[in-house]
Amino acid sequence: MQNTTPCIPLDLPGLQSPRYRCGGYGAWNLRAKSRQTFERGYFTGFAAEPPGHYLIKDGHIWMSTSRLERESHAIHLKQAQGKVVVCGVGMGMYLFNIAAKPLVQQVVAVDLDWAVVDLVRSATGFASWPGRDKIRFVHSNALNLTAADIGPGQVDYLYVDIWPELGDPLALLQTQAIQSVVNARRVGWWGQEIDFIQWLYDHRPAEHLPAVSDLIDFNQTTGLPLAEETVGYLLRCRQAGVVFGSYGSLPFARASRIGRYGS
Repeated sequence: MQNTTPCIPLDLPGLQSPRYRCGGYGAWNLRAKSRQTFERGYFTGFAAEPPGHYLIKDGHIWMSTSRLERESHAIHLKQAQGKVVVCGVGMGMYLFNIAAKPLVQQVVAVDLDWAVVDLVRSATGFASWPGRDKIRFVHSNALNLTAADIGPGQVDYLYVDIWPELGDPLALLQTQAIQSVVNARRVGWWGQEIDFIQWLYDHRPAEHLPAVSDLIDFNQTTGLPLAEETVGYLLRCRQAGVVFGSYGSLPFARASRIGRYGS
């Protein structure tokens, strides 16, 4: 890992936020951040962050409109097309953006907590969203999805975002379980770039220079068909790994902070 501050890849789209209205929805609270802060991104280091919104439950922030969220979802906005299954509705920011995308024809949006769906329908101006008629909400645990939940037709892209923190050790296994039912042509999950870097740490020597062949091996080993196996995407993974390595809890991140992984 290089110890430099990366920039966001220029080929990734920027996510727009719907018009939020703060309030309580079940155990969830949608709140406004009224002042500028200094925060870390996903591909980028610390920088000024404008006012925005965040979603909180039991004192824990589950999602926000921060740069980290926008950057980490950008690759999945780029790849979404055809019939898309989204596991984890959150604040609706990702749904808002893919629904407006002409290449997206259908969206199956899955969430365990119907209060979250109520929040999206009531607090985001949902009635005026471009492409909102493409969205069908499903009240279910993503790990218990059935073919009936997904509906007829091939799923072109599966996106899973059901964890409150990046680097969840179960993310890869849970995405595999969901994909075993959805059987999407292409799969993405929140923080997949970080999981790829952890996979390199587990399966390659420290001095190994990552290559596209590693991405191909990762896809084949995990059984999760990522949408890109390119040099450009490999560089994005390394960028995310550099940033996460400065604070994250996965083994590669801890090793990078004490100088035992990367340079």
